[in-house]
Amino acid sequence: MSEKDQKKAMEITEQDNVFLKQFKGKTKTTVDDIKRAVEKSKFYEGATEKDIKEAAERIEGKLKIVNSEYMQWFEVLLAFAFMIIAYMAPRWILMFQVKMRQLEMEDEVMQFQTIILMLMRIERVNVEIILEWLERYSNIFKSPISKCLNNYEAGAWEALEEMKEEVSYPQLVRIIESLQAAVEKIPIKDAFDELDSERDYYQEKRKESNERLIKRKGMIGKFIGFAPMVCMFVGYLIIPLVFIGLTSMSSTFKSLSTME
Repeated sequence: MSEKDQKKAMEITEQDNVFLKQFKGKTKTTVDDIKRAVEKSKFYEGATEKDIKEAAERIEGKLKIVNSEYMQWFEVLLAFAFMIIAYMAPRWILMFQVKMRQLEMEDEVMQFQTIILMLMRIERVNVEIILEWLERYSNIFKSPISKCLNNYEAGAWEALEEMKEEVSYPQLVRIIESLQAAVEKIPIKDAFDELDSERDYYQEKRKESNERLIKRKGMIGKFIGFAPMVCMFVGYLIIPLVFIGLTSMSSTFKSLSTME
């Protein structure tokens, strides 16, 4: 279309929209009703009978489409699906954040174990020095460790006990209990004598969980990879064949009924 034709078509569309708004929802509207409204409008002043009739028929065709529009079943289904997704999305996000936070806490505690394993064999290392090193490399548990260090001079056992009450992660609680044992004049090496075996156990556990996670991600990736092919196969082959079969069956039944 040229620019002039396009401008003219837009003007006709805007004029038709005025009548569509006027008769929208009135299912009993006839061509004569539309024709009378067109004759009275300012858009068709001095127009011929032929132009008015063509405009009325054109508007009637558009009006039938507008009035026959109603909510489809799949639109209701999609609305319910989006409603459920929107309602559950915050819960799913929180569950994902909790899972990621647990993984981060496990990594940080394993890092603490590595630091303690390096420091426990050094002479003149005490609990306060270990806490200072843990605070330096901590992220999630930085606040309780810093608080424990601030209260350490007022009472080492009490400060560690307060941190143990504030922290709920079991692996870190065991480290704090070992630090409390070291405060009671037990050598640090003896307080953490089982740390090597615990660290190996949690490393194997983490390795196994990572393998399961990788396997699950691989299955999800395969599903996503094959989804377009399955959709194309169903959408372009199965559904058209079923539709053709149903239409041919209905036409066959109609021909048989006419023959009878």
